[in-house]
Amino acid sequence: MLEKFKNLGLFQPYSKEKYQQQQELALPQSLRLAYVVSTVYLILGLSHLLIIDEPFQRWVLASMAFASSLTIYLSTRYLPNIVNPATTALHLVVVALMLANSLTHMALTKDIIQSSTLMLVVVAMGGFMVERTLLLMALLVAAASWSTLVVQMEQDTNTVVHFAFGLGMSSIVSLILFSHRVGVFNQLINQRKQLKYIAEVDQLSLCLRRHAFDEKAEALLAQSGQRAFSVLYCDLDYFKLLNDSMGHGMGDQALKRFGKLLNALAKPHELVVGRMGGEEFVLAGYMTEQQARSLAQKIVQQLEELHIAHPESLSSMYLTCSVGVASSAIDHDFSSLCKYADKALYIAKRSGRNQYQVHNHYQLPEGMQMPADVQV
Repeated sequence: MLEKFKNLGLFQPYSKEKYQQQQELALPQSLRLAYVVSTVYLILGLSHLLIIDEPFQRWVLASMAFASSLTIYLSTRYLPNIVNPATTALHLVVVALMLANSLTHMALTKDIIQSSTLMLVVVAMGGFMVERTLLLMALLVAAASWSTLVVQMEQDTNTVVHFAFGLGMSSIVSLILFSHRVGVFNQLINQRKQLKYIAEVDQLSLCLRRHAFDEKAEALLAQSGQRAFSVLYCDLDYFKLLNDSMGHGMGDQALKRFGKLLNALAKPHELVVGRMGGEEFVLAGYMTEQQARSLAQKIVQQLEELHIAHPESLSSMYLTCSVGVASSAIDHDFSSLCKYADKALYIAKRSGRNQYQVHNHYQLPEGMQMPADVQV
């Protein structure tokens, strides 16, 4: 039982990110509900004109209903253009107008029967909101206002108890509706997160997939200002031979361990790590050339120290990698840095592998020629 209460929307810890997502998910449904409420008040205004005999009550209540209908309609049309997301603002407008109409009706008619209208308002509020604070405040205001008006009316005890019980029950219903609504939204948010994670993260190496890496790296680069930015291209040496000689299962295990190593080394520097495909990986973030050089050296050394057996390798008895580094202190261009890091990787592989090379205007070793389209 306690666990069920913890899972209710009322008892969930506040999360700004989740709250924002709930607002965005609730907005389309809230707009539809607001249109319905606007239509109801339009019909209600017409019925007041036709049914209520007392002139003052008729024109006050009809005017309030028509004004509420128009205000809610205009809110649905223009609030989303002013506030983003507009869910909370829309809720405040609708709930305030619903309460004002119901309480005014009770005050003018001096009829406790109208409290049934207020109870429906409370229930509607519960199904309408996703904000805990607003919901609880609205319930308290509705209950306090109803109690104040009832005290001023001359009603027998049985009638007061009857409608007080109804108000309490409607409040409970509103809390249940609120919990259900928020629970559904939380499930959708969690499903979105799972789908986004699957779409962005390579499940084998736990590094970002190429499109996700490009987006995050370019966003990081756009915020770099005058900070140095570096890109490191990594390629596992003779990885095809490892797959051919020891099987793809061992190859997958090697990719997992290499991905774990890269993520661990990148974390202190807050770098983004991606798997570009096959045995190719890339790291990017705020690093000077000296820091990138030091990191590249650690990658090369620590991979070999993992002692991942690779008897067919021509550079070591263990799995090794080659790393190309490109850094820029100013005037960053992501595509250029990637191209330079890729060419530096080409030099590392052509120079014997199991090493790193840093972009230095691409002075190639004597006798080495760079192809027009580098494919390593």
